[in-house]
Amino acid sequence: MPENDKREKIIAAAYQLLAEKGYDQASTKEIARAAGVAQGLINYYFPSKDLLFAEVFKNETIKYCESMPQLQSYAQKELSLQSIKEMLNVPKTRAINEPSMLKLRYELFAIGLRNPAVSENLKDALAWKRDHVKKLIESILHLPEEQSRPLAAILRAAFDGLGLQKLSDPDFDYDEAYDTLALIIESYLEKLRKSSGEINQR
Repeated sequence: MPENDKREKIIAAAYQLLAEKGYDQASTKEIARAAGVAQGLINYYFPSKDLLFAEVFKNETIKYCESMPQLQSYAQKELSLQSIKEMLNVPKTRAINEPSMLKLRYELFAIGLRNPAVSENLKDALAWKRDHVKKLIESILHLPEEQSRPLAAILRAAFDGLGLQKLSDPDFDYDEAYDTLALIIESYLEKLRKSSGEINQR
């Protein structure tokens, strides 16, 4: 098996076990068994368990960003409350359909916050996600960077926060929260349009 394939198998096995069992219960011995490699090979590629999971976080971030290309189709459509809800449905349904992915994300948040060796990876991964959402906003909503950048940060926080509430409380009204988020975005965009119109009339 090529060296790169072994490394990828280790990362994939760590992703699965971390999502299923959590950080404390997912041992490198189990990860090695699931990946079909010697345990020493994990230590060769990743000097610590935290660094392995930091790499898992990086891969999860890439997969998350790659899951959103269908949103580009909205760049040519007239924006409405309905189309905003449809776009928000992408992050909304991921938390419902892939709860293990969401659990994994929060495990990795905790690792990055408590371990200085991993904190830079966490910062980079979060910045990457924000930048990905920012580019989507610029492409679809045609907003300049000074408006798309803070909006992207707010939306990322909303996606993660709403997902956490849904995950921890089955009775949480997830649909209502996302509908309200869509209304907030619509109101914000309308305000920007009016402001732009007033400036152009001067």
